[in-house]
Amino acid sequence: MTMPSQSNMRRPILEFAASKGESISTWDIIAHLTERFSLTDSELQERTAGGRKRLNNQLGFARSSLMKAGLVSWTAPGRVKITQQGIKFLEENNEGHITNATLNRWRREQAPQNSPDENSLTELATADVHPGADTPDVDEVDTTPDESIATAYNELREKLVDDLLESLKSVDPYLFEQIVVRLLEKMGYGEGDTVGRSSDGGIDGIINQDPLGLEKVYVQAKRWEGNVGTGPIFSFGGSLGAQGASKGVFITTSSFSSNARQIAQNISAGGNLIRLIDGQELARLMIRHSVGVVIETTYEIKKLDENFFSNPDEI
Repeated sequence: MTMPSQSNMRRPILEFAASKGESISTWDIIAHLTERFSLTDSELQERTAGGRKRLNNQLGFARSSLMKAGLVSWTAPGRVKITQQGIKFLEENNEGHITNATLNRWRREQAPQNSPDENSLTELATADVHPGADTPDVDEVDTTPDESIATAYNELREKLVDDLLESLKSVDPYLFEQIVVRLLEKMGYGEGDTVGRSSDGGIDGIINQDPLGLEKVYVQAKRWEGNVGTGPIFSFGGSLGAQGASKGVFITTSSFSSNARQIAQNISAGGNLIRLIDGQELARLMIRHSVGVVIETTYEIKKLDENFFSNPDEI
């Protein structure tokens, strides 16, 4: 049997997760798909042009799309579990391949219809720009090769953002603080350190912007499930005042409410500058500054040099 496509994989993955009812690993899923599709040893060793095993590559994207639709959740690096939404999906969609169109329709149908409030409002700046939010099926598009490459690059980047966020949410809180400090160091803000596991008064890390430590940036790094409201921002502002600090960075794996962002702006206008970084920006900064990621494959895309053929001096 040929290698199953992503839409072929999604239902078996979801049904397998439902049958287990607990966290399952990538290796559990691979074993299940191997048996489900009667994959041969040669098919299991089949690789993409970039050198990755094709099954693992397809599985990664299939699993990521199920996570983005809220049907499975990340419990630890490489492990997922079916959600209540996933169980509901199987009850309402009990046959056929799970295509991109099916997942897009499901996400729209399950989107909250109530008016947003401080605890549920997602920042428009984040919500309005989300590449790959509605991914069409392959046979629904008609693109040129260069457009396909750009689309594939964006999809890979968005998947990496999702994978980074899920990994950050599953790590130890102290390790998360260390990661954040490491990122700020890579961004050029000077040497930093965490304050330790003891009571920190709302401060998780300190960045020294000069060798003598005369100019400091105070950091709060919190893994959050829902939107961060005004309370934590007020508290962080108070901690900065208690430290006699003028600069602070509040970093979360989730997002900030509109009111929280407004409070940060008001505090900054008063002299204590507070910079908010939500989960999406955090993941993209980690990618940009190579924190927690490695280069897997590099492609060079070359084009015709018209000057070479029209100008003898160029030869």
